[in-house]
Amino acid sequence: MIESVVQLSIVSIWMVLLAVHTRRLLRLARVELVGRGAQPMRNQLERIWFWLGREEFWHLVYPDGLRCAQLTVLVFLCALGALL
Repeated sequence: MIESVVQLSIVSIWMVLLAVHTRRLLRLARVELVGRGAQPMRNQLERIWFWLGREEFWHLVYPDGLRCAQLTVLVFLCALGALL
């Protein structure tokens, strides 16, 4: 039972991080997922690729990634402590 809770916690933490920064990337690149008729998909993908190469995007991803890694280790250690 504890293993399932630990796995679910860790996956949830990383999933939220991925969702938040994917949403942020799409906002920065001004990509609209609905009503794409005005702009071809290629232009939207080029803007996404452009922002993936910019420091403005990554300067917020790094601390969040480190925080998620920290939470992953903490959840693992708490589960390990509960098992001992």
